[in-house]
Amino acid sequence: MWVDLLNEGISLLLLVALGFTFLRGFKKNQALLTEREELLKRYLLFRGDKQVRLKIYETNEKVYQELLKNLSTSWKNFKKTYDQCLLSFGQNTHKTKITLQLITLGLLINSASLFVREYSSLGPKSHFLNVAVKELTSYVLVFLSFYLLRTQTHRFLSLKGETTKMDREILFYPNYLSAEGDHDVLYDEFDPLEAIGAQDGKEDPNPHR
Repeated sequence: MWVDLLNEGISLLLLVALGFTFLRGFKKNQALLTEREELLKRYLLFRGDKQVRLKIYETNEKVYQELLKNLSTSWKNFKKTYDQCLLSFGQNTHKTKITLQLITLGLLINSASLFVREYSSLGPKSHFLNVAVKELTSYVLVFLSFYLLRTQTHRFLSLKGETTKMDREILFYPNYLSAEGDHDVLYDEFDPLEAIGAQDGKEDPNPHR
């Protein structure tokens, strides 16, 4: 009886660990994907504003070239942060998978030891089948964990290099950053444009417009 209770306790603890590992990894992945999407939306808003400024200053060669340089720098900063999100996403997925596999291995070993003991006891066949069915139901959670994790990550971590492509479905952005202070935050994040008017001998009263 004590051996049975021990096996049951081990299975329960392993299943709890499996569920906790999956939820933690899944939530962190989702947070990284959300961060990636929000970064792209903010950058599109930032770049759109810069394109308007390019049109305005296209007759001023000095300012125009400075804007182009600023665009190049901001793209590098954006890409660095964007790639870091995807890198962290891949690392967290790999860590979660390895942990889930180790826990599953522990479940398999525990189930195998239970089957061996039941078989060697030469008990009724119906009892052995009941044990088998009971153990197999524990692996429903294992299957769901791996399936949901794969569903979440396959699009971004496929062998076809999906992690290097922009998600075309999020090439839009909301207009919630309409206030002047919100635009200032964007410039500070990617690459603040210096007071170009001052470089041209004139003080720019609003360098972020």
